[in-house]
Amino acid sequence: MAEEITEFSAGQFETVSQLLASSVSLQMALIVLVVGIIIIVTVYRKFSSWIQTQKFSYTHPHISRFARTAMLAFFAIGLVSSVNVYIQVFELFEEQPEISTGELTSSQTFAKILNTINMLVIGYTVSQLIPVALNKRDKAIFEREDFEKWKEMGGFPDDEGDLFHKIFKWVPPKILPKDLTKEEFEKNLQTKEGLSFLENYRTSKGVTIGGYEKLVDAPFKDWKKAVRE
Repeated sequence: MAEEITEFSAGQFETVSQLLASSVSLQMALIVLVVGIIIIVTVYRKFSSWIQTQKFSYTHPHISRFARTAMLAFFAIGLVSSVNVYIQVFELFEEQPEISTGELTSSQTFAKILNTINMLVIGYTVSQLIPVALNKRDKAIFEREDFEKWKEMGGFPDDEGDLFHKIFKWVPPKILPKDLTKEEFEKNLQTKEGLSFLENYRTSKGVTIGGYEKLVDAPFKDWKKAVRE
């Protein structure tokens, strides 16, 4: 199988090994490519390990994973493309005119190899980023649903520091409910306990009274931040 991979047409060369052996400059370019990839992988692993220990990785896991994957692809593609440009600009091959059989010249063959590496990197990156994007979308949907439930319930029992009332403020109804007298209603408005009573009050039909106004510009954003902390 190894022979099938290496033995393809390369102009006047019969194998890739002969293609590489024909030029010292080409060998150096290939060595730079291999060493560069090794360095990129090593740096990527250290960077990935470091970023996973940071708070950012826990508060924004999808963005963290996206950044790590994109960084690896960016540097890998940049390295391969740079080697490709270097070979083309400095003309490391002594080209021969293409023969009638349609065989590629040596530079075209090596450029094709580099382009294939780029395509593999891009394919790997896309395969890693698609699940990240899908998971982020699903998480955003679940978070929005949780927020709406939290808002409807006036906060969850395990909230710390009365989170709900840091984000929303109860507003008394403009129309007096039939179940309460005017005197009782106005009396409850004067005390904290009375306001709490009215906020949690249910009419004979099980309907709440009053409404809520936000105390912050972006309630959903502030709620997410508090929950993730």
